[in-house]
Amino acid sequence: GVLERDEQLRLMLAQVAHEIRNPLGGLELFATAAIDAEDRTERKRLIDRVRGEVGALNRIINDFLAFARPTAVEMAAVDVRMPTREAVELATAQGRGHDARVELLLPREPLVARANPEQVKRVVLNLVQNAFSVSDRVVVRGLPVGGETLIAVADDGPGVPADQRERIFEPFVTDKEKGAGLGLAIVKRDMEAMDGRVEVGDAQESGVGTGAEFRVYFPGLEDPPREE
Repeated sequence: GVLERDEQLRLMLAQVAHEIRNPLGGLELFATAAIDAEDRTERKRLIDRVRGEVGALNRIINDFLAFARPTAVEMAAVDVRMPTREAVELATAQGRGHDARVELLLPREPLVARANPEQVKRVVLNLVQNAFSVSDRVVVRGLPVGGETLIAVADDGPGVPADQRERIFEPFVTDKEKGAGLGLAIVKRDMEAMDGRVEVGDAQESGVGTGAEFRVYFPGLEDPPREE
């Protein structure tokens, strides 16, 4: 109980410190270089890098706060196409400068599930950012599947070996330079809070990519809302 929680907090703090040092190092480096840069274009490039590192710091801190806060979730009938679109737009804007592109495949008719729109957005955003870290092409699909609503995010990255498919949802499991390895842990926790689930499979099974496909399932409505 308490000891376990203490141990987890200690690990978490050590991880926070470690994660924050990376972008801080970059900030110091780029800021120093910008002071010495005579050329205006070069100075602008360096200041853009500084802004990028500030963004990374913000994301790390937001991730830790999201993970540390227990979530009480208000659920409602939500057309998940809206928060999914917003998340994709946000991830694409953050990924500018790379040749990253997202193919968004959503049905014309509403995709209604029992969910929380803010958390749907955060789940999809984390999954798309995760996909961007290994792939320039990401495919996001939404469809009803046997009483549930599925949002799937596929990439052309290296995929996730079968023996690691459970482990990647644990906090702090990451092999990426940036990011606290909390994105997928937050996705799992958010989905469980909404009575949904997340799984990872092979994008080739769905014919939408060559890497991994993360699939989140939201509970459907017991009685769908009647069309007015």
